[in-house]
Amino acid sequence: MYPVLFQFGAVSIYTHSFFFLLALLVGLAWLVGEARRRRWPKEEVVPITLAAFVGGMIGARISILFFHGWQTAPLTLNFFALFDPRIGPGSLLGGVIGAYIGGYIASRAIGKAGCACDAFAPAMALATAVGRVGDFLSGEDLLGKPTTLPWGAPLPGIDYLVHPTPLYDMAFNLLWFGVLVALRDRPQMQNGNLLKLGLAGYAVFRFLVEFVRNNQALLWGLTGQQFFCLGLLAAIGLYYARQSQQMRTIS
Repeated sequence: MYPVLFQFGAVSIYTHSFFFLLALLVGLAWLVGEARRRRWPKEEVVPITLAAFVGGMIGARISILFFHGWQTAPLTLNFFALFDPRIGPGSLLGGVIGAYIGGYIASRAIGKAGCACDAFAPAMALATAVGRVGDFLSGEDLLGKPTTLPWGAPLPGIDYLVHPTPLYDMAFNLLWFGVLVALRDRPQMQNGNLLKLGLAGYAVFRFLVEFVRNNQALLWGLTGQQFFCLGLLAAIGLYYARQSQQMRTIS
């Protein structure tokens, strides 16, 4: 494993932090390209992407509190130690959600016409795929639980193979990115529906893959990440249930 990717003199560049930042930049680059394809004015693109970047950094850090408990607050909320190797920049899942929230707030603040949500869907999947490369190379959370499957990954100091869960995540998100790109221009995938599909698909995958990850179980054998996914799926389901009820009322 490579917790330190490379060094500039006495300065260590940590693998997780490097790929986390790269993931945000790749996701934002895709978002900018998608904004141009959708013909957003430059006056809208700049504040939305900048807000998405800031939101991603903040969301990644704050999400540690949810996933690992409030006892991490003294380190987590110290943004001056953003790239401290003891904690890193934070959770990639929180970073992706934070980037969307930041972009959404900016789009509303500048009075953007129409919904900017759907442009974020492929960007989030692509960013997550890139970030997972860093998780794998750094041996994040010891990758996963023990396995006898032929693609199990070895770790230094461990005499058994483990699930390479970051690679599972990367593969899913690359596939999901392709699906979302293929669907992005369909009429039924507009007005926030593509984003909701993107989030729901990843939430289902993430809930399942958590069973072979090493995250701490909080309740009923489920991790904080799984409770987050269940909450997200419930919110999306409630949204569509209300939409369906409103349509029946109108008709």
